[in-house]
Amino acid sequence: MHVDEGRPLRLLLVEDNPGDARLLQEELREVTSVRFEVRHVTRLAEAVAVVAEPGLDVVLLDLSLPDGHGLSNIERMVQAAPMLPLVVLTGTDDEQLAMKAVHTGAQDYLVKGQVTGPLLVRALRYAIERKRAEEGLKREEAARQTALFREQFLGILGHDLRNPLQAISGNAALLLRYGGMTEPQRKAVNRISISADRMARMISDILDFTRTRLGGGYTLQRSWVNVHDVLRQVVEELEVAHPQRRFELNVTGTAWGEWDSDRIAQAASNLVGNAVQYSPEGSVVRVVACDEGDGIRVEIHNQGAPIPAERMPHIFDPFVRGGEGPRAVARSGLGLGLYITHEIVKAHGGTLQVRSTDAEGTCFWLKLPRHSSAPKS
Repeated sequence: MHVDEGRPLRLLLVEDNPGDARLLQEELREVTSVRFEVRHVTRLAEAVAVVAEPGLDVVLLDLSLPDGHGLSNIERMVQAAPMLPLVVLTGTDDEQLAMKAVHTGAQDYLVKGQVTGPLLVRALRYAIERKRAEEGLKREEAARQTALFREQFLGILGHDLRNPLQAISGNAALLLRYGGMTEPQRKAVNRISISADRMARMISDILDFTRTRLGGGYTLQRSWVNVHDVLRQVVEELEVAHPQRRFELNVTGTAWGEWDSDRIAQAASNLVGNAVQYSPEGSVVRVVACDEGDGIRVEIHNQGAPIPAERMPHIFDPFVRGGEGPRAVARSGLGLGLYITHEIVKAHGGTLQVRSTDAEGTCFWLKLPRHSSAPKS
């Protein structure tokens, strides 16, 4: 809770005894170092209604009221306004009761008849500061729990789900190689293999998405990489997966730089795979790499339908698909590929952009600095 030092402290006084209430307000008026705006109610039900409204800084609560008594008063106030600092008043000088009051949710405890203006102001200010510290600790604990959840979640994705899929994929591959199956059986096992591979890719996408959204980010394993070789490998893999499609790879200039080879391959595979999915079967997917300034520029072109204009500002947001048309409808996945690619490029300190028109088709291009640099926000 932040209190502006230039304005009065807004106090709710919950006290049914008129003499005690008047005495407390007089004590506060005599303190010149702090100004108070006091709102006075005599019943607990009124107090519960008032604290539901915004604007209060602290509550001064009598433990003996016509409609409530003892520690239950504190419990009701804490339930009604858990973020509001609370100081309790009682006519009994009882240390055990004081401790119970603090454990129940009060920030401080005052005994009627022993309260002076300076003591009251000190208790109210202390209550505000203590509540602020408690909320800070709660936020730290919430952050710790979030980090713990992240690690557990990533562990489940990375191990408990991937391992069974690897077993499915491995055994399906063995059956396809050595099974001696009939053609219908072979087709069924091949569908199992394809589905398992697709699920593994989806798990990897969720894993990457979760790391970035929960603060883990991308940990890059940089080394001296020939990006032309990485692009050749990506294109060759997609040629095997899509033998009916045509690919053109044109690389010029200097191939070497400090990059994470696996992550660059993942980004390139996402972009080239996207081009395959969102372009006509008879068209060519072109991949071009060339020097640009102090880095390298990689372009991926396809002749599919243009990306709708209203989607362009959000094209790198999670769960947004890039294109339309019959092949886009059939596309499997979570819509995380472009988001993940953007985050990979950003982690390398690079940029990823797109242009898309009816005349030219769609072109994604990324620029990567050759040497390690801080990622751009």
